[in-house]
Amino acid sequence: MSDSTVRYLVAWGGDARSKDALALGATLAHTFRAELAVVYVVREETFGAHTFGDVSFTQEVVRQASERVQKHLDALTGLDDVVLHVRRSGSVAEGVLDVAKEIDADLIVIGAGTGTRALTTNAIVTALLHASPVPVAMAPRGYRKDAPAELTELVAAVGPRAGAGRILEEAIRGVERVSLPLRLVSLLELGTDVDVPDERVESVRAALERAAEEVDVDEVTSHVGQGKNLKEAIANIEWRPDSALIIGSSRLAQGKQTFIGTVASRMLAHLPIPMIVAPRGE
Repeated sequence: MSDSTVRYLVAWGGDARSKDALALGATLAHTFRAELAVVYVVREETFGAHTFGDVSFTQEVVRQASERVQKHLDALTGLDDVVLHVRRSGSVAEGVLDVAKEIDADLIVIGAGTGTRALTTNAIVTALLHASPVPVAMAPRGYRKDAPAELTELVAAVGPRAGAGRILEEAIRGVERVSLPLRLVSLLELGTDVDVPDERVESVRAALERAAEEVDVDEVTSHVGQGKNLKEAIANIEWRPDSALIIGSSRLAQGKQTFIGTVASRMLAHLPIPMIVAPRGE
């Protein structure tokens, strides 16, 4: 597809995480004026070896799966014209990526909350984060319960390493589309040394302020979250429930792909809002 329509694709599996993902997909679609699609992947083992070549059986399984997912979609309000895709594949991640490519999706949305952690990874999440050529948005556990109708702020994590400019470009594209406020944040781990030089903190703050001055959007602010560890640094930033954080892929990413780095992985356990991982640039 070559039109300018923005499309978001939600990966659906029927569990609580999927409902969180759908809620986040709806919030993002409403915010950024995007079309919303849902993909449900039926695993190959569901069919069994004895059904190989049985077209009627395959069609029936896909039909039943479509009906089950559609019932969930119909029960939700404010989700008009959601397109449902049901695919048969040996891998959920492969099926999701195939549909994303087919519809030219601009973003993949997944549920990534489980247990006591707001955000975490599993095999499917990890596979998508290591292979997607488009940004991947992760919904925290329980997001569906209080999901905002729209975001009122986009937050971009800006660090000192190469790649910050690309993240800013990605964030700017989003906020310019709908005139959304942008906040730039840096997380500073100070360790256990209580005598950390003020120069280190001021250096990070000055770098953020310079970045904010270079951003050509209507409303931009900057904040530094600091603490002896990442958990404390995150806790020292006010995270609005109607916001989302965009962060860059690790430098280990191959080509234009996502790859979640060490810091982002550690953030998942403590971040209370959705995280969007942007793919690596050229």
